[in-house]
Amino acid sequence: MKWLWAIALTAGLACQTAGAAAFYENKTLAHPLIEGLQESSATLAFIKEAGGVKGYYCICNMPNAEPRLLDDFGQATIESVFLMSLDSEDPTRFVLFRQNEQYRIYAYKYNDNDHLYSRVTRLQPALDRITAGQKHLDALTIKKALSQNTPLNYRFYYEESGVPEFDQLDFSQGTLVSYYGQYYDPLSNPTPDDEPYFYKKTYQEKDGRFLTVTFWRWLDGTLVEGNRTLYNYQVRRIAWETAPLKFTGSEDGQSVSYDSGSISAKGAYKQGVRIGPWSISKDEKYSASGHFAEGKREGQWSIYQDGQTLDGEYHNDLREGRWQLSNYDEMEWVATGFQTYVHGQLNGPSELTIAGNTERGNYVDDKRQGPWETKAGNGDYTNDLQSGPWTLKTDNGHTQTVNFVAGKKEGELRDFDANGVLTYIEHYKAGVLSGSRESVLAAGTSR
Repeated sequence: MKWLWAIALTAGLACQTAGAAAFYENKTLAHPLIEGLQESSATLAFIKEAGGVKGYYCICNMPNAEPRLLDDFGQATIESVFLMSLDSEDPTRFVLFRQNEQYRIYAYKYNDNDHLYSRVTRLQPALDRITAGQKHLDALTIKKALSQNTPLNYRFYYEESGVPEFDQLDFSQGTLVSYYGQYYDPLSNPTPDDEPYFYKKTYQEKDGRFLTVTFWRWLDGTLVEGNRTLYNYQVRRIAWETAPLKFTGSEDGQSVSYDSGSISAKGAYKQGVRIGPWSISKDEKYSASGHFAEGKREGQWSIYQDGQTLDGEYHNDLREGRWQLSNYDEMEWVATGFQTYVHGQLNGPSELTIAGNTERGNYVDDKRQGPWETKAGNGDYTNDLQSGPWTLKTDNGHTQTVNFVAGKKEGELRDFDANGVLTYIEHYKAGVLSGSRESVLAAGTSR
């Protein structure tokens, strides 16, 4: 679904500026002019034109302001324009009009970032049900009807899942199952003090399974209007379940999870456990795709995290064999190369290049063992600690030779310049510089 973005007026409807006529001047209005809209401070005018009534709005106190089209209402009469809050975000603007002797209602949200109004199309099915067959309708009746709906932020547009029965849902319908607290406990008759973080509705039943939608409210502020407490609810998950009252655990069939309207997980369940192909993502920094068998990752998987892609196999939910790493974002702290796993632990050869520096060697049970080439230098590891003689790389092309015991320098350290000439000698005990430092003169003598 697409936003109905308002477009700029054509020539002849210039916005009111210093010394210029107002955009509605000498126009025939279909409804009294509305100035200083609460949600936007805009001026709203419904103008009769040859093709019918069009609504225009202008925030004329802004630099370079110009009137924009709110909507084309066709051959219509504008009956009422009013405001109502459906969630804890900005209120929704409604226009009630009659077209071909039938009532219609459109709803709009104002975006303070781009200063534009857009039609709330996801709410339209609920509005059409309110107007169906009505001989008389007013703002108060519409508000009463809308207040009976379960709360929801209708401005969100949800990424299509490719599952027709999911993508065609009208979230304003369905049967309420229960509200739930922060820790997924059912709330039979929630009050604001109960902090209802979730609620669930059912939409279909098929062979003992229910098509459910779980809604979650953002952890932002609440809005209290009279006896109504509004939250910013949005869709969290759509799934088939056998026991809808349980918050989780009875999924059986296709499932799609959302985060701010984008799909964060998609796959299938069998009796509450994941099976078959799945894709999972968390914002733009993490995504993974592969297969599940009886709730455990199995077979080939691809994982993207912080600019790094890992490809390899899982067996019984544990990494096995060679996992290839690659980096496409050129971040210095991201590696390319490979690592070897046995039953989820690093075991075997590893080779990683980080910011142009290659580190290679072997792991045994997640610990570095034996000879390693690293950014710091070359030498041996014992149980992940530097051990024995090492050659270290330092600044300006210098190298140092020193012995390590349990990861700490021990004994004599010799520093050589880029030409291999000895420059000084130091002594260490348990990683701490101990004794005098002996500098070597150019002639080979020391002092």
